[in-house]
Amino acid sequence: MNRRQLLTALGLGALYRPSARAQPMTSPTRVVFFVQPHGHVPSGWKMNVPSAPGALVSERSLTGLAESELSDVLRPLFPFRDRLLAIEGLAHTAALEDIAHLRRDGGDANNHNVAVADLLSCARAAQHPGFPCTGGAITIDQLLAQRTVGPGRFGSRVYGGDYIPNQVVAPFSFTGASQPTPVVKSPATAFLDLTGTPLPPADRAARMARARVSMLDSVAEEYTAVSRTLGREARETLEAHRALVRDLELSLTMAPSCTGALDGSLHTARQFMQLIRMAFTCDLTRVMVFAPSPAPCAEFGYPANHDVHANYAHASIDGATSCGQTYTPTAERAMTDFSLWHARHLAFLLSELDAVREGDGTLLDHTVVVWLTELGTPTHRHDDAFTVLVGGANGFFRTGRYLRYAPLFDNPVAGSLVEWPRIGPAHSKLFVSLLRALGQTDSSFGTTSATSSSGESIDLTGGLNELHR
Repeated sequence: MNRRQLLTALGLGALYRPSARAQPMTSPTRVVFFVQPHGHVPSGWKMNVPSAPGALVSERSLTGLAESELSDVLRPLFPFRDRLLAIEGLAHTAALEDIAHLRRDGGDANNHNVAVADLLSCARAAQHPGFPCTGGAITIDQLLAQRTVGPGRFGSRVYGGDYIPNQVVAPFSFTGASQPTPVVKSPATAFLDLTGTPLPPADRAARMARARVSMLDSVAEEYTAVSRTLGREARETLEAHRALVRDLELSLTMAPSCTGALDGSLHTARQFMQLIRMAFTCDLTRVMVFAPSPAPCAEFGYPANHDVHANYAHASIDGATSCGQTYTPTAERAMTDFSLWHARHLAFLLSELDAVREGDGTLLDHTVVVWLTELGTPTHRHDDAFTVLVGGANGFFRTGRYLRYAPLFDNPVAGSLVEWPRIGPAHSKLFVSLLRALGQTDSSFGTTSATSSSGESIDLTGGLNELHR
């Protein structure tokens, strides 16, 4: 066992840094990418935003609204509305540019595969003849991981499960072209990884589980010694962290389901949320990705023998269905409930981060959680991808608002206006703003320009200044 890493994970890392207690603490900025498969149906998340004719950006304050005034999908986030920034009108422009090229030149143009490859990379997918396309460049999480890694601190961690559109396993995170980032699918494995504990051989797992000593019990004397040196507030924070670790130890030891892949259950997903809190509290990493597998239909109130992809996604938007399916109100409601399932998990994560006092606020105040979807809608659109930021990133973002960006450009994909409408700013510009929030000076990320179907050049550089203070 790496004892230094263990003590850090258990909240006792300051034992090895005695001088740190005498220095004022600066809270680092962290980021979580919370990635949802498919997309949202507009009727589930859009809100009414008054706008002047010709306005490029319109906004509405969220801080004074009642819970009932929020859209269905935003309602679970009501307790955090003052630290919420909901953004309507961004486009997955890099994916659209990719699709336009693929329609002309050939290659794997499956919309799901392209979307997964492009979402966090904002770059053309890597094409391999005879195989599904994959990520064509480093993703934003891994770029930030490279720049925030430090002694005793991981660059990033990617948690979740396999997303399998069209029977092809496709991760969202890539360290480079055609290089998927390893995904940790078991909370138990993630816990051992964070605490620096070597994994036991599979054939010894049962015996090791019976014989294991609690990590907390093994350092009980050190907890006592540190606690005596702390003031009341710091002691309460340490005790809260110890309670979190104890809860994780017990739940991961006693729950058999936690030793396998993420199964979409509430219990398992919440364990991942608590692991993110633990990792950030102890500064084990500053970058996290959580990308759950699509929840089984029974998880959000629909028949267990139904499938999100096959039964609901493509039929969920009236007048804009896909794959030859016919719109049904049931499918629209199902995909709204699918988004609500993710919103409730996100709300739990926000509660966990907000429970940790840190510096002049809470861990949530010093973090930005970015809720993204693979597609703009479940029906394969990329022109209006609803995005949510929560947390503020040490005050970098001006939160408590709902923003709507107007469509500025013709879509890069030629076709009917109904299928490929005009688009707003590229979501890659959001990533430039995220880079700046974490102290970076990049002026672009991923593809730097695109060409509209009418031949107009679309500049993809720069950030979204309207999000900043």
